[in-house]
Amino acid sequence: MTQPLLVKRVFPWAASAAFTGAAPARGPSSYFDFPPAAAPPPVSPAGAAGVAAGGATPSEFRRIPLETASECIESACAIESIIAARNELRKEGKQGFASLWDFCEKVDLSRLNKRVLESLIKAGAMDSFGARAQTTAALDRAMERAQKAQRDAAAGQSGLFGIFDSDVSAGAKSEDALPSVPEWDEHTRLQNEKEVLGFFVSGHPMDKYREKLRNIKFVDTATACEMKPEPQVFRRGRDEQPQNEIQIAGVITGLKVAKSKRSGELYAQAALEDTTGKIELIAFPQSYEKLAEKLKIEVPVLVRGVLRGEEDSAPKLAISSIQALEDVKIKLPEALRIKVPLHNPDEALLDKLHAVLTGAPGKGKLLLDLEEPGEFCAVLEPNGVLVAADRLFIDRVEELVGLGGVRVIE
Repeated sequence: MTQPLLVKRVFPWAASAAFTGAAPARGPSSYFDFPPAAAPPPVSPAGAAGVAAGGATPSEFRRIPLETASECIESACAIESIIAARNELRKEGKQGFASLWDFCEKVDLSRLNKRVLESLIKAGAMDSFGARAQTTAALDRAMERAQKAQRDAAAGQSGLFGIFDSDVSAGAKSEDALPSVPEWDEHTRLQNEKEVLGFFVSGHPMDKYREKLRNIKFVDTATACEMKPEPQVFRRGRDEQPQNEIQIAGVITGLKVAKSKRSGELYAQAALEDTTGKIELIAFPQSYEKLAEKLKIEVPVLVRGVLRGEEDSAPKLAISSIQALEDVKIKLPEALRIKVPLHNPDEALLDKLHAVLTGAPGKGKLLLDLEEPGEFCAVLEPNGVLVAADRLFIDRVEELVGLGGVRVIE
């Protein structure tokens, strides 16, 4: 069983319980209770040594290999150690662990290994102790110091009748400052969360492109999965671009490359994830040959392709192009027509509109329709005023002149 699965199945409640709340009631063997619908670890081969999940019969639970069960026990022991240490602190009237150093000294490190602690840091469970890059950099030293203290305590070497304990504690406190290291960038932070939890927690890679995507014609994965694939018509001797291509933005995950049994050529399968869900991608040999490197891009991308699929299955996107969203150039309108109601009660309307127009310089031409309903409409073209009319600009103008007051001139 991999560490991400351990974190997902055990730590979501344990990390929270360890630092803030109580652990949910669980049976003595419930750490192995993976019902069939919960996507359990690989089933043991027939005759291989294993333990039944929760002592249940094979009809109720899948069988878990002893190696996997051992890792589950290890993680369960780690959780129990954290909860026990927290409960002791509460008996002393303390709310919880004061720092990373305090945490390492209070928990039983013979039951917690470095890998588990690193996973908790990546998942954000130790954010109260400091920045994730700093706690990761300090982890070795914190564990080393705590292990020595725990060994000394176990050997009865806690100082001559406790006389020197306060001096040792004071010396340790001076070293408690976390190392000064650069914090993880957003990409690293989110990738670490995905690695140990299987999903993003503190944000999503698509968030920074929210405004840019408003200016791009695309569909999200949830919409694409509901669309009905259109039949493909291929004509011999013609290399035409399909007419029913769509664009989807997201992050490529789970890339797998295989060899076609029929032709011996390489093709690829993956998934494209956005904030609404995911859709399967397939790159046929001809596309894979030109997109092999782009399929490895870890940042958000804009993928173009055609939906393929059977009636009784979710569609896949047969991709024809991939471009990093960072590199996508937005095509802005070349001209706009703005309806300006002169009867608007806001006396500062024209001044506010002028500020918006001059605050977004670009290449788009402007026409202003100055209207007094039932009386006249004067059309003006401001001299020397060109704008970058993205969706945000249009929204700001319509906040002043009213919804529908901006019309794009093709």
